Amino acid sequence: MSSSVAVVTGSNGLTGQAICKNLRERGYKVVGLDVAESGKGDYAYRKCDVTDIAQIRAAVEAIDEEHGTIRVLINNAGVWHGKTFFDISPTDYDFTYGVNARAPFFLSQEVAKRLVKAGGGGVIVNLASIVATAGSGVTDYGGSKAAVINLTKSLAKPLGPHGIRVAAVSPGTINTAMGEKVPKEIRDKLIAGSGLQRAAEPEEIASAIGFLVSDDARYVTGATLDVNGGL
Repeated sequence: MSSSVAVVTGSNGLTGQAICKNLRERGYKVVGLDVAESGKGDYAYRKCDVTDIAQIRAAVEAIDEEHGTIRVLINNAGVWHGKTFFDISPTDYDFTYGVNARAPFFLSQEVAKRLVKAGGGGVIVNLASIVATAGSGVTDYGGSKAAVINLTKSLAKPLGPHGIRVAAVSPGTINTAMGEKVPKEIRDKLIAGSGLQRAAEPEEIASAIGFLVSDDARYVTGATLDVNGGL
């Protein structure tokens, strides 16, 4: 898929930047989406609030017109507020699900519609988390990531006949700003409980995504790849 268009949400974060860099090195025309006015990296960028359906549709349409059909979508944008169950407000809950689960759904829908119209062929990769299956003290975050894994499985069959693969990456602790928000005692416990005894670097998550979008993974769909150091 050299020179194909790849869109990465949450492109300004450390993981997002690493994903964009990895895909560019693989020959993709990368377009980053984030809420800031400008992008962080040597790739095309568009400001987009992924909780706003109108902005999603406008961004996808603009990218399609300017760069061509989006063949790869990486739903990387995510939020984590760190509040415990009894402190989570309806606003917190709605925002967490809006970014982590609702946005991947409607971005995937918008991109897939255009892929089908263009004759099919493409890859969607969603960012899940180990807490999707292990549970989380930040309950809305854990639930939103479980929804991402279910979405990944659920989209594989209807999109498969169109040559569109859907997969997810499920990281553990990553050395990012979001990872640093996790209380030290919890972070240390997670790292101690992993096989490799360390947190992941953003580039290691990006490499797993690079594999999933490549032809080496051409028979992989509906699957979630654990990238957690043996946690």
